[in-house]
Amino acid sequence: MQEILKPNQINEASVLVAIENFVLSSLDAPRQPRSFYEKFTDLLFDFDQIYNADFSYTCLIDLFCNLLYDYDLQRETPTSLYKLLKQSSFREWQTYFNRARADHFNEMRQHRYNERLNTKRLDDRLVELQESYSALLAVRVDLAYEPNPDIQQVNRDLEELRKRLSRSEYGNELLLLVWALEQGEVKGYHCHVALVFDERKRTGAWSIAQAIGKLWKEITKDDGSYFNCHDRRYLKQYEEQDMVGIGVIYSNVPYQANKMRSTLSYLARPEKEQYLRAKTTTKMRTFGMSQR
Repeated sequence: MQEILKPNQINEASVLVAIENFVLSSLDAPRQPRSFYEKFTDLLFDFDQIYNADFSYTCLIDLFCNLLYDYDLQRETPTSLYKLLKQSSFREWQTYFNRARADHFNEMRQHRYNERLNTKRLDDRLVELQESYSALLAVRVDLAYEPNPDIQQVNRDLEELRKRLSRSEYGNELLLLVWALEQGEVKGYHCHVALVFDERKRTGAWSIAQAIGKLWKEITKDDGSYFNCHDRRYLKQYEEQDMVGIGVIYSNVPYQANKMRSTLSYLARPEKEQYLRAKTTTKMRTFGMSQR
């Protein structure tokens, strides 16, 4: 069992993914997994440090929410909690976890359905833009954190970014802004952002992506990080694979137009399964499109 960490030492995004993986790996296990009770103890203590009663959690995480009410972790040590958890057999815990099985698969089904709708909406809008403009400038930048904050701070930062962009020099020329907030096991909370302009009015995709990245660092007080998808070395890899779909796109060149639609649809692709395990409210958005 690990040492109990302070809240600011714990990565909320990673802990939530670890809890989900722990529960899922236990559902159909034919025998007790190795170090089951040690991992269980560590995850409960970590979750206690990041738990927020105002947040909305997915059903597998809710299993751990309930356990925080069953066990007073403020009074327990890792050793005493370990002993308490061991009072129930692995099969009993497996039965407890299985209560959420159906709800989990319903959540996943709904997530994939929503993402398919988002993908369709985005593709329809890109087709409209290609029909209305002879050339487009597609800009991509990926935003992340180091270290990862909680989801409430991420939501605030993204709202501030969207406000600042609408008031920036790009605001009046922006034909489409697309953003998708995700949660990865390694990258934690991160956001893919795409902007589309009329190429006759705005050029310099690298510079725009760089400016947005610097704005993100300013908003996050340097806790944020970014990746400029127009970096020459990055683009070269995709050029070699014949997969470039950003930068200047000529609408009357079907090959380029299709590549852009394919590249930008990545933002809403359901098979990535990098959904949020916690939200500030049930209605918190993880995907958005703003357009003229």
